[in-house]
Amino acid sequence: MQNSGIIWRIDDRLIHGQVIIGWCGQLPVERLIVCNNEIASTEWEKNLLLMAAPVNLPAEVCSVEQTANSVHLWQSSKKITLILLKSPQILKVLLDKGISIEKVNIGGIHYREDRQEFLSYLYLSIEEIHIFNQLIKTGIYFECQDLPTSNSYSLEKLIEKKYAGN
Repeated sequence: MQNSGIIWRIDDRLIHGQVIIGWCGQLPVERLIVCNNEIASTEWEKNLLLMAAPVNLPAEVCSVEQTANSVHLWQSSKKITLILLKSPQILKVLLDKGISIEKVNIGGIHYREDRQEFLSYLYLSIEEIHIFNQLIKTGIYFECQDLPTSNSYSLEKLIEKKYAGN
């Protein structure tokens, strides 16, 4: 189990029960960050989202720029920071800013008409698959796992299996 540093998670619902009870309740997460430009720039939306976080868990909404500038502080902290991203596109922007990431948890990218099912909680569009494939080639490991007590799956293997023989 991780004792310090950052857990990166892509979950299009951001702060919700599964994150709070399943992840923050099972792991010693001591700080919760939502990385999202739109929410960070809208005070009422930011306040509404932060109301979903427990009062004993410091939480904040940061822009991509703020997140990129603060990552080194969170990485060197003795606390575990859970950083929530809504999409792989946001992750790619962070990486383009020079952030180094070894592993990302994918917890939920849900159904939309243009997406294909990979797991019950993971649906990806062609654009998202392309982005993930680019990021996998850089050495990032993507672990699909909705809860810490659930089975985990390699995104790379799920994509390979889906497109085997094509």
